[in-house]
Amino acid sequence: MRKRVLLLAVSCKTGGLCPGGLDLDEPSKWIRIVKDDGHAGAIQGHEIDFAKALDIIEFDGRHMPQGKQQENWVIDNNSCRKIGSKTQEDLNWAYEQYSYKGFWGNYKTFLNEQEFATVNVPTESFMKVSNVRIYKNERDKAKIDFSWSGARFPIKGVSMTDQDFYDRIRQGDVTYNNAYILTSIPKEIDEWINPNTGEKQAYKFVSKIYEI
Repeated sequence: MRKRVLLLAVSCKTGGLCPGGLDLDEPSKWIRIVKDDGHAGAIQGHEIDFAKALDIIEFDGRHMPQGKQQENWVIDNNSCRKIGSKTQEDLNWAYEQYSYKGFWGNYKTFLNEQEFATVNVPTESFMKVSNVRIYKNERDKAKIDFSWSGARFPIKGVSMTDQDFYDRIRQGDVTYNNAYILTSIPKEIDEWINPNTGEKQAYKFVSKIYEI
């Protein structure tokens, strides 16, 4: 099936990249591009014609949902080509079009087993946030704090995989008054285990940040 996607995130993933964005035929829906390996693995830059966030790509592909990630697609026959670009001014349109803008029912950085089991919404969220701080924590991990209208208190310590900020936060914190962020949860809860408690947890992560 031929698909056109406005890429909104091309984030780091173990072994490569995790691109995703709006299905331009149904812009309320997300398409996440994964490797055809049965594990929804990372792809390489050449497989998406080295496209970046806000580029438009076109490809022949197959819907390949896995676990909670019903948005996953694979590209067939090296068919992906970059066919255009948008600007940051188009983000307001994208935000209004996309269907899910929540945080999966709690204000924590993760879902526990019971919470994860009941997820029946997309695994990608498009959020408008404020009081943004992007930084490295004491364990040298990239994190983001922010305020969100759906939360009573600031949300702190969410993992961050937007590669555009990795070098910047080595020099110090990055702060924004307002931003759009793309936030995800994994396909399966047993991918992530709390090293301190052994409890299975599905950790949320921010894959792209756009200053407003």
